[in-house]
Amino acid sequence: MSEMNRTIRGTPGFLLLPFLFIIAASGCGESAPSGGNDNTGGAGSGTGGASTGSTSAGTGGGATGSTSAGTGGGATGSTSAGTGGGATTGPGSGGSGAGTGGAPSANPTFHIFMLMGQSNMAGVADKQDSDMNSDERLKVLGGCNQPAGQWNLANPPLSDCPGEKGWNLSTAVDPGIWFGKTLLGKLPEGDTIGLVGTAESGESINTFISGGSHHQMILNKIAKAKTAENARFAGIIFHQGESDNGQSSWPGKVVQLYNEVKAAWGVDYDVPFILGELPAGGCCSGHNNLVHQAADMLPMGYWISQQGTNVMDQYHFDHASVVLMGTRYGETMIEALGW
Repeated sequence: MSEMNRTIRGTPGFLLLPFLFIIAASGCGESAPSGGNDNTGGAGSGTGGASTGSTSAGTGGGATGSTSAGTGGGATGSTSAGTGGGATTGPGSGGSGAGTGGAPSANPTFHIFMLMGQSNMAGVADKQDSDMNSDERLKVLGGCNQPAGQWNLANPPLSDCPGEKGWNLSTAVDPGIWFGKTLLGKLPEGDTIGLVGTAESGESINTFISGGSHHQMILNKIAKAKTAENARFAGIIFHQGESDNGQSSWPGKVVQLYNEVKAAWGVDYDVPFILGELPAGGCCSGHNNLVHQAADMLPMGYWISQQGTNVMDQYHFDHASVVLMGTRYGETMIEALGW
């Protein structure tokens, strides 16, 4: 992909936000990655567009050579596809025939997204009334102070509180809720969104990959999520890096995490993995070069910019910035999926 296209992905369009009071919360020693970067040269053949020889394709534009597309569309060289209308002759998002985001599906899809990272994904700034959700199409698996192991109405915070380490706050807003709210604007009629929060405050990426203290929690949540009716693993948003600031091995571990999550889902297609930049003016903005590098190493890697955000302490986004980052995650995911 050209540098110009990367820049466009890394800095989503304008966003009008309400002026919100900044309420400091206890620090957790972490922040998040960002920046819209796609090393595939485009949005890919939809969420997890099928690879050559596969029997199924992803949500969004059809795979190369397919004559039609949509959810469950045909793989390369296939002559048939899923619900949602015909695709263009090449991979990519959007297009006149992108499946998801078009006409209602005959079999509604439960699009499931993983929310991963440390405290800037778990949430630190205090939630406001404007953060709450009443739309039944937006669900969370478990969630803070909600019954575990079932799909509940999504409201912040979406990861477990206090979490396995005991640091996740119950009073916080996280970018995942605004990510979900943004997706609702493009959700196909009849479909539903499921959010799976696995963020843990103050944690290194080493605790999320195999052998780490939180790895089994991630596997357990995936095992439960994949049993949902019409479930489709659709993407990952990731905000982490403060605890691994500047470590050159970090991008490779991000790729390992992606591969392990994909293996746990048991899918043969790729999904968008969107990283968020760490905030400027905090502890760790120098890590953002590694955020960009990790996005380049992923099959459907993107990063979102922290430009225009503010911190309320050394590590954490203030409320307005949480809303901004969550919305940028959503806008980039919509583009990646071709909704």
